[in-house]
Amino acid sequence: MRHMSIRSVAICAVSGALLAANITPAVAQRSSSQGESHGADAAISVRAGTLGFGVEVSKLLMSHVGIRVGGNYFSVTKDSLKQSNVAYNVKAKLQSFTALLDLYPGARGSFHLTGGLITSPVDITGTGASSGGNFTINHTTYSSAAVGTLTGEAKFKSAEPYVGLGIGTAASKHGGLGFVFDLGAAIGKPKISLSSTGAATNAALQSDMNAQIATTQTSANKLFAYPVMALGLSYKF
Repeated sequence: MRHMSIRSVAICAVSGALLAANITPAVAQRSSSQGESHGADAAISVRAGTLGFGVEVSKLLMSHVGIRVGGNYFSVTKDSLKQSNVAYNVKAKLQSFTALLDLYPGARGSFHLTGGLITSPVDITGTGASSGGNFTINHTTYSSAAVGTLTGEAKFKSAEPYVGLGIGTAASKHGGLGFVFDLGAAIGKPKISLSSTGAATNAALQSDMNAQIATTQTSANKLFAYPVMALGLSYKF
C-alpha cells in the first residue's frame, strides 16, 4: 500500500512536469507576441520645402490608412522684380495649413499616395517702382504722380485640393527617428489683381490696368498647380 502510494506520487510528478513543459512554450510565445505591439503609431515631424518650414502630426489609423495635419510658414522679399514692363518690390508669404489622407499600398509600409486640402500655399504682393519717374502699363506710359501707389497681387484660393505621393509613415514598433519626403501639387491657379491710388480719377489708367490684369492672368493660367516638395525628419512614438 505504501509502495503503491509512492509510485502514484512519482507518476503524478512526471505528468505535471510534462504538462508544464507543454504549457511554457505557449505562454512564452504569447508573451513574445504581446511584446511586439506596435505602440501608438503616431509621429511628429519637421519639414522644409516649397511650402516653407513646417511642423506636422501624423497618425496611422489602420495598416493601409493614415492621416496628417500640419502648418507651414516662410516669407521672402525681392526688389526690382520686373513684370509686364513694371518693376515691383515683391514679398512672397508662404503660410498654409494641410489636412491630408495617406493610402499605403503595402500594409504598414512607407510609400504612400496622398490626397487632401491645403490652404492658400503662397500670396505674392508687389509694390510698383517707377522707372525714370514713369510707369508703363499696357504699353502706355503714365507719370508716377498720375499712377500714385501701384500694387499688384497674385493669390491662390483659400483652400486647394492636393494630390501627391511620398515616403514616410507613422507606423512604428518601438518608436524612433525616420525620414519623410513628399512630392505633389496644390491644384489651382493664382488670381491676379492690380490697383492704383490714381486710377479712381483716371478712366484711361483704369482701362489700361484692366487690360494689364487680363494679360497677366492669361500667363498665370498656364500654371495649373503650385508644386509641393518637402523633406523632413520625424519622431515616432
